[in-house]
Amino acid sequence: MPTGRTLTLLGLTSLVFLVSTPAALAADALIVLLALIDGRRTRPPSASRQVSRISSLGAVTDVTVTVANESARALSLKLTDDLDPSLRRLAGPGGQDDWEDGFLVDVPAESVLRCHYNLRPRARGFLPLGAIHIRTRSPWGLVWHRSSVQASDTLQVQPGVRDLLRDRGHAIHRRLRTPGPRRNRQWGDGREFESLRDYVEGDDPRTLDWKASAKRRKYVVRNYEAERSQNVILAIDAGRHMRERLPPVRAGEVAGAGGDGWREVAPSDAQGGPLDRERMDYALGACMMLASRAQNFGDRIGVVVFDEHIRHVSPPRRADPPSLARTLAEVETRLVEPNYPLAFATLGRSFRKRSLVILFCDIIDGSVSRALVQSLARIGRAHLPLAIAIQNPALEAAAVRPAGDAVDAYHRAAAEEMVQARSTTLQVMRHAGILVVDTPPGDTLVRTLDKYVEIKERGLL
Repeated sequence: MPTGRTLTLLGLTSLVFLVSTPAALAADALIVLLALIDGRRTRPPSASRQVSRISSLGAVTDVTVTVANESARALSLKLTDDLDPSLRRLAGPGGQDDWEDGFLVDVPAESVLRCHYNLRPRARGFLPLGAIHIRTRSPWGLVWHRSSVQASDTLQVQPGVRDLLRDRGHAIHRRLRTPGPRRNRQWGDGREFESLRDYVEGDDPRTLDWKASAKRRKYVVRNYEAERSQNVILAIDAGRHMRERLPPVRAGEVAGAGGDGWREVAPSDAQGGPLDRERMDYALGACMMLASRAQNFGDRIGVVVFDEHIRHVSPPRRADPPSLARTLAEVETRLVEPNYPLAFATLGRSFRKRSLVILFCDIIDGSVSRALVQSLARIGRAHLPLAIAIQNPALEAAAVRPAGDAVDAYHRAAAEEMVQARSTTLQVMRHAGILVVDTPPGDTLVRTLDKYVEIKERGLL
């Protein structure tokens, strides 16, 4: 490719046409010949790329491109490389704009230069990074010599949890940060005896140990540990409702609404701020942290992923967060209706032992909701069902937004109807004995863990 210098020279020779056409053509031919010779003298450098094999959704990942110049002269280069559309370079020095147009670097003779940029994955899965493209300026600066290095890397993007844990004062952080190996004792209403202690007002009289009380001549109660080595089944709806992109809204926030105690959600920024995620991403983040917590209880984790078909079934096994992360990284949502009867019929056949079945979903469509309630009520005879319903903040905002004209009034009425239908369905589920957690997207992880710990401590399973 000609450089600006070559184009400038060709432009200047065009003035010679005013004097002599043959002389101008000869000058143009000479410039082209020199450019061809200069291009053949160009020797491109070798290049390689280093990138982490695993990253989390929304996390900033560093990429290093190493250029090795083995020639005896300095080289001026432009670098870029191919990325999956779901990988976004971040702006900044040597960032998005520079690399898209070609990152200009000078490599000294017989030396190695490392160039860095940051990218941010915006989708889960196995995302490819392709060839490295190099433009090398020729010795006389007349042409760019184009070359490519067929580098092939794959970034495994797992469900992220860091951005979802925004309440830094929550008790979960204090428990997770406690250092050192230990046996994590979780008092609850289980059947495993842990210790004796003095009775205090408010204790359940059923926990009184009458023999110990008679010996000590004061009331003594038994402490029990929460049940261990139980089954937890993660039932993940991968249908169309889980494909919606939602901001990380928490309780007390509504996207796009302000005033009256509701705070607007700040927009996402390109430097690593909160991103709108699929509803599925909030669910998978909660699954990841729940698997980590299940290790403390010694529980076994099973997985069922479904939409209109069964996509994945994993039998219950000891909680292994890295293995679960690899499984969940491959989960893809599809624009189809979920087949709840098929999913829970498969679950009932595959998992015989009584288990805590945690379903991540949302409740909008009436016919689908009826199938969901019937299916959950049916498996409730053998298992303990828990539905995690992730709200749509935009729908909640539309239902409370003041109407400025007839169109706004129509939108608000439709939103109110959908919110009311959703609330009615959740109430029907509760009356059917199904445990329900109705949560904003940003609270999904924390509320799921809180409910899981509550179930363990109360011995409901």
